[in-house]
Amino acid sequence: MRVLIIDDDPAFRELSAVALDAAGYQMESADNASSGLELLQSHPAGHFDAVLLDVQMPGASGWDLLFKIREAGNEVPVLFISGLADVEDRVKGLRLGADDYLTKPVEYEELIARIESVVRRRLALPTIEFGVLSFDPVRRVVKYSGKVVDLSPREYDLLLYLAQAGGEVVSRKSLLEDVWNMPFDPGTNVVNVHINRLRRKLDRCGPPVIETVRGEGYRAVGDPKITKLH
Repeated sequence: MRVLIIDDDPAFRELSAVALDAAGYQMESADNASSGLELLQSHPAGHFDAVLLDVQMPGASGWDLLFKIREAGNEVPVLFISGLADVEDRVKGLRLGADDYLTKPVEYEELIARIESVVRRRLALPTIEFGVLSFDPVRRVVKYSGKVVDLSPREYDLLLYLAQAGGEVVSRKSLLEDVWNMPFDPGTNVVNVHINRLRRKLDRCGPPVIETVRGEGYRAVGDPKITKLH
Protein backbone atom coordinates (compact mmCIF):
# COMPACT_ATOMS: atom_id res chain seq x y z
CA MET A 1 0.00 0.00 0.00
CA ARG A 2 1.03 3.58 -0.67
CA VAL A 3 0.43 6.14 2.06
CA LEU A 4 0.76 9.93 1.80
CA ILE A 5 1.62 11.82 4.99
CA ILE A 6 0.83 15.54 5.09
CA ASP A 7 2.15 17.03 8.33
CA ASP A 8 4.44 19.94 9.20
CA ASP A 9 6.11 18.02 12.05
CA PRO A 10 9.33 16.44 10.69
CA ALA A 11 9.68 14.11 13.70
CA PHE A 12 6.18 12.72 13.13
CA ARG A 13 6.87 12.21 9.43
CA GLU A 14 10.14 10.44 10.17
CA LEU A 15 8.75 8.13 12.85
CA SER A 16 5.71 7.36 10.72
CA ALA A 17 7.94 6.52 7.77
CA VAL A 18 9.85 4.01 9.89
CA ALA A 19 6.63 2.38 11.13
CA LEU A 20 5.05 2.26 7.68
CA ASP A 21 8.20 0.88 6.09
CA ALA A 22 8.33 -1.87 8.73
CA ALA A 23 4.74 -2.75 7.84
CA GLY A 24 5.66 -3.02 4.17
CA TYR A 25 4.07 0.25 3.04
CA GLN A 26 5.45 2.74 0.54
CA MET A 27 5.31 6.34 1.68
CA GLU A 28 5.48 9.87 0.33
CA SER A 29 5.21 13.00 2.43
CA ALA A 30 4.57 16.73 2.36
CA ASP A 31 4.99 19.37 5.05
CA ASN A 32 2.03 21.58 4.10
CA ALA A 33 -1.39 21.40 2.50
CA SER A 34 -0.34 22.98 -0.79
CA SER A 35 2.49 20.50 -1.37
CA GLY A 36 0.23 17.64 -0.31
CA LEU A 37 -2.42 18.66 -2.83
CA GLU A 38 0.21 18.87 -5.57
CA LEU A 39 1.35 15.33 -4.78
CA LEU A 40 -2.21 14.04 -4.92
CA GLN A 41 -2.87 15.79 -8.21
CA SER A 42 0.41 14.61 -9.76
CA HIS A 43 -0.64 10.97 -9.49
CA PRO A 44 -3.60 9.16 -11.05
CA ALA A 45 -6.67 8.43 -8.93
CA GLY A 46 -6.12 5.43 -6.71
CA HIS A 47 -2.34 5.85 -6.54
CA PHE A 48 -2.46 6.41 -2.78
CA ASP A 49 -4.34 3.92 -0.63
CA ALA A 50 -4.61 6.34 2.31
CA VAL A 51 -3.69 9.86 3.41
CA LEU A 52 -2.54 10.76 6.94
CA LEU A 53 -3.44 14.42 7.41
CA ASP A 54 -2.59 16.93 10.13
CA VAL A 55 -5.04 19.73 10.95
CA GLN A 56 -2.87 22.63 12.09
CA MET A 57 -0.25 23.49 9.47
CA PRO A 58 1.25 26.73 8.13
CA GLY A 59 -0.93 28.17 5.39
CA ALA A 60 -4.01 26.12 4.58
CA SER A 61 -5.27 23.79 7.31
CA GLY A 62 -6.03 20.11 7.06
CA TRP A 63 -9.72 21.05 7.09
CA ASP A 64 -9.19 23.18 3.98
CA LEU A 65 -7.23 20.48 2.20
CA LEU A 66 -9.76 17.75 2.90
CA PHE A 67 -12.54 19.96 1.57
CA LYS A 68 -10.59 20.40 -1.69
CA ILE A 69 -9.86 16.68 -1.93
CA ARG A 70 -13.51 15.72 -1.59
CA GLU A 71 -14.75 18.60 -3.75
CA ALA A 72 -12.54 17.27 -6.55
CA GLY A 73 -14.20 13.88 -6.21
CA ASN A 74 -11.12 12.13 -4.81
CA GLU A 75 -12.31 9.20 -2.68
CA VAL A 76 -8.94 8.32 -1.13
CA PRO A 77 -9.34 7.30 2.55
CA VAL A 78 -8.18 10.14 4.82
CA LEU A 79 -7.20 9.76 8.47
CA PHE A 80 -6.70 12.90 10.51
CA ILE A 81 -3.72 12.62 12.88
CA SER A 82 -3.97 15.73 15.04
CA GLY A 83 -3.07 17.30 18.34
CA LEU A 84 -6.63 18.68 18.50
CA ALA A 85 -8.39 16.24 20.81
CA ASP A 86 -11.74 17.93 21.52
CA VAL A 87 -14.88 16.07 20.51
CA GLU A 88 -15.89 19.04 18.35
CA ASP A 89 -12.69 18.70 16.32
CA ARG A 90 -13.15 14.96 15.79
CA VAL A 91 -16.75 15.46 14.74
CA LYS A 92 -15.79 18.27 12.35
CA GLY A 93 -13.14 16.09 10.72
CA LEU A 94 -15.53 13.20 10.19
CA ARG A 95 -18.28 15.45 8.86
CA LEU A 96 -15.88 16.99 6.37
CA GLY A 97 -15.34 13.53 4.93
CA ALA A 98 -12.47 11.98 6.91
CA ASP A 99 -12.59 8.21 7.35
CA ASP A 100 -11.01 8.28 10.81
CA TYR A 101 -9.54 10.67 13.37
CA LEU A 102 -6.66 9.90 15.74
CA THR A 103 -5.08 12.22 18.27
CA LYS A 104 -1.35 12.64 18.88
CA PRO A 105 0.70 11.05 20.25
CA VAL A 106 -0.24 7.90 18.34
CA GLU A 107 0.65 4.29 18.94
CA TYR A 108 2.00 3.11 15.62
CA GLU A 109 0.54 -0.39 15.88
CA GLU A 110 -2.87 1.22 16.26
CA LEU A 111 -2.17 3.58 13.36
CA ILE A 112 -1.34 0.67 11.04
CA ALA A 113 -4.51 -1.14 12.16
CA ARG A 114 -6.63 1.98 11.55
CA ILE A 115 -5.18 2.41 8.05
CA GLU A 116 -5.93 -1.22 7.21
CA SER A 117 -9.44 -0.85 8.62
CA VAL A 118 -10.45 2.20 6.58
CA VAL A 119 -8.99 0.74 3.39
CA ARG A 120 -10.91 -2.53 3.89
CA ARG A 121 -14.08 -0.62 4.73
CA ARG A 122 -13.82 1.56 1.66
CA LEU A 123 -13.27 -1.45 -0.58
CA ALA A 124 -16.16 -3.42 0.88
CA LEU A 125 -18.97 -0.90 1.22
CA PRO A 126 -21.30 -0.18 -1.69
CA THR A 127 -22.02 3.05 -3.47
CA ILE A 128 -25.75 3.61 -3.99
CA GLU A 129 -26.60 5.01 -7.41
CA PHE A 130 -29.79 6.36 -8.91
CA GLY A 131 -29.63 8.08 -12.26
CA VAL A 132 -27.05 10.89 -12.08
CA LEU A 133 -26.92 10.65 -8.29
CA SER A 134 -24.42 8.57 -6.32
CA PHE A 135 -24.41 8.22 -2.54
CA ASP A 136 -21.44 7.32 -0.34
CA PRO A 137 -23.09 5.90 2.79
CA VAL A 138 -19.82 5.93 4.74
CA ARG A 139 -19.08 9.63 4.42
CA ARG A 140 -22.71 10.57 3.65
CA VAL A 141 -21.69 12.39 0.50
CA VAL A 142 -23.87 12.86 -2.59
CA LYS A 143 -22.55 13.45 -6.09
CA TYR A 144 -24.47 14.71 -9.10
CA SER A 145 -22.76 13.43 -12.27
CA GLY A 146 -19.56 13.05 -10.28
CA LYS A 147 -19.67 16.48 -8.64
CA VAL A 148 -20.06 16.69 -4.86
CA VAL A 149 -23.26 18.47 -3.75
CA ASP A 150 -23.08 20.26 -0.39
CA LEU A 151 -26.08 18.96 1.55
CA SER A 152 -27.10 19.17 5.18
CA PRO A 153 -27.57 15.84 7.02
CA ARG A 154 -31.35 16.14 6.70
CA GLU A 155 -31.14 16.95 2.99
CA TYR A 156 -28.90 13.93 2.49
CA ASP A 157 -31.40 11.65 4.28
CA LEU A 158 -34.30 13.10 2.29
CA LEU A 159 -32.62 12.68 -1.09
CA LEU A 160 -31.41 9.17 -0.27
CA TYR A 161 -34.94 8.17 0.79
CA LEU A 162 -36.34 9.39 -2.53
CA ALA A 163 -33.61 7.61 -4.50
CA GLN A 164 -34.10 4.35 -2.61
CA ALA A 165 -37.79 4.46 -3.55
CA GLY A 166 -36.57 3.67 -7.07
CA GLY A 167 -38.61 6.31 -8.86
CA GLU A 168 -41.86 5.51 -7.05
CA VAL A 169 -43.90 8.37 -5.64
CA VAL A 170 -43.30 9.03 -1.92
CA SER A 171 -45.97 10.84 0.06
CA ARG A 172 -45.31 13.72 2.44
CA LYS A 173 -46.70 11.50 5.19
CA SER A 174 -44.04 8.83 4.53
CA LEU A 175 -41.27 11.43 4.43
CA LEU A 176 -42.34 12.96 7.75
CA GLU A 177 -42.62 9.59 9.44
CA ASP A 178 -39.48 7.95 8.02
CA VAL A 179 -37.04 10.86 7.49
CA TRP A 180 -38.10 13.15 10.34
CA ASN A 181 -39.55 10.47 12.64
CA MET A 182 -42.56 12.74 13.10
CA PRO A 183 -46.27 11.88 13.09
CA PHE A 184 -48.05 13.22 10.04
CA ASP A 185 -49.20 16.81 10.42
CA PRO A 186 -51.06 18.25 7.42
CA GLY A 187 -50.28 21.75 8.67
CA THR A 188 -46.49 21.52 8.60
CA ASN A 189 -44.48 22.68 5.61
CA VAL A 190 -41.14 21.20 6.71
CA VAL A 191 -41.10 18.74 3.80
CA ASN A 192 -41.86 21.46 1.24
CA VAL A 193 -39.12 23.70 2.64
CA HIS A 194 -36.46 20.98 2.47
CA ILE A 195 -37.56 19.83 -0.99
CA ASN A 196 -37.21 23.40 -2.27
CA ARG A 197 -33.74 23.71 -0.74
CA LEU A 198 -32.71 20.42 -2.29
CA ARG A 199 -33.98 21.48 -5.69
CA ARG A 200 -32.06 24.76 -5.59
CA LYS A 201 -28.82 22.91 -4.86
CA LEU A 202 -29.37 20.08 -7.32
CA ASP A 203 -30.74 22.16 -10.17
CA ARG A 204 -27.48 24.13 -10.25
CA CYS A 205 -25.76 20.88 -11.27
CA GLY A 206 -27.99 19.90 -14.18
CA PRO A 207 -31.50 18.77 -15.12
CA PRO A 208 -33.99 18.43 -12.24
CA VAL A 209 -33.99 15.11 -10.37
CA ILE A 210 -36.96 15.67 -8.03
CA GLU A 211 -40.47 15.75 -9.44
CA THR A 212 -43.65 16.86 -7.67
CA VAL A 213 -46.64 14.59 -8.31
CA ARG A 214 -49.61 16.81 -7.55
CA GLY A 215 -51.78 15.50 -4.75
CA GLU A 216 -49.51 12.50 -4.13
CA GLY A 217 -45.99 13.55 -3.16
CA TYR A 218 -42.53 13.49 -4.72
CA ARG A 219 -40.36 11.12 -6.68
CA ALA A 220 -36.75 10.97 -7.82
CA VAL A 221 -36.20 11.05 -11.58
CA GLY A 222 -33.63 8.71 -13.07
CA ASP A 223 -32.74 5.14 -13.94
CA PRO A 224 -33.57 2.39 -11.45
CA LYS A 225 -31.31 2.26 -8.42
CA ILE A 226 -28.27 -0.02 -8.61
CA THR A 227 -25.72 -0.91 -6.01
CA LYS A 228 -22.09 -1.52 -6.92
CA LEU A 229 -18.92 -2.29 -5.06
CA HIS A 230 -15.91 0.04 -5.34
